[in-house]
Amino acid sequence: MLLKIENAQLEMLSAIVSKNRITIEDRLKNLATEKNISRLKKVTGFESFSIAEKGVCTSDFCAAAAEKIFNETEIKREEISAIIFVSQTSDYFLPSTAHVLQARLNLPRDIAAFDISLGCSGFVYGVYIAASLIQNLPGKILLLCGDTATRNIFSDDISCLSVFGDAGAAAVISKSFGQKIFFNLQSFGELADAIIMQRGAYRNSLLVKNNSVNVRENFVTMDGVAIMDFSVKFVPQNLMELLNFSDVKISEIDKFFLHQANKTILNTVAAMLNFPAEKVPFKSGKIGNTSSASIPVTLSEIKVKNSLSILSGFGVGMSIASALIDLKNLHCLPTGEI
Repeated sequence: MLLKIENAQLEMLSAIVSKNRITIEDRLKNLATEKNISRLKKVTGFESFSIAEKGVCTSDFCAAAAEKIFNETEIKREEISAIIFVSQTSDYFLPSTAHVLQARLNLPRDIAAFDISLGCSGFVYGVYIAASLIQNLPGKILLLCGDTATRNIFSDDISCLSVFGDAGAAAVISKSFGQKIFFNLQSFGELADAIIMQRGAYRNSLLVKNNSVNVRENFVTMDGVAIMDFSVKFVPQNLMELLNFSDVKISEIDKFFLHQANKTILNTVAAMLNFPAEKVPFKSGKIGNTSSASIPVTLSEIKVKNSLSILSGFGVGMSIASALIDLKNLHCLPTGEI
């Protein structure tokens, strides 16, 4: 679905990762040979991972990112008219984490607050929803996103252990007359089994064996080959459709900020678009694939500015959400840690 939203901008961004970093060698100790670990590092680009410490949830990363904005910039809490929390690792089944964060961040009661359950495409979806809402709201929108996906990995699942990390981010979307953001949103639900947690919600309860729920079937499963095929088949097509819709040439784009799925996927997408690899930054080698936080983390690591860019999140769902956006007014704070 191709869309254009006017008079909205991405104004402020803050990303938070964990001070606790674990190398791929330590993470795969006793699970893979030194040769296989070296191969995985080369293919994925991931050398170490941001791992949430015990008791730290996605909301903690997001709250820290939001507090950084309120404490270090001129944006005031009373300016916020809505809070959107995008994550697949919320604090509770209910209530929504957005309401918990509204109180925790001491935001006004006169505010809209809700959660969105999305992963890799979640940040761009959040920007789309916020840009749509801002047209009819008096203030700014606080978009919070991220995941502590490492909590969903079984202890011997090399495919996930060699990819995922934890992080959270906060962004402020505000009105900006004359600005335009173009979007291309697509859903591929027939491929949903490529990344899935089959148990733990209401379709299938947790499986208990020997009085324990520490059973592989209760954790996430990922089909790496299917995800690679999906990414290289559909993401370049999605991005070209977006460029054609916005009437912008690929040569006019300063950078493509893609979901940090892994380095090979990013390089392959860049090659298929005939776009220089250096303009498709991979900045998560020491952080990991942090789901919906990965695009904000990349922007924060680069501290991007004055850039006509494409943001594209793709993965779990399966889904793709891309945006062509002028980041000239975006202020990125340095990446923080908790």
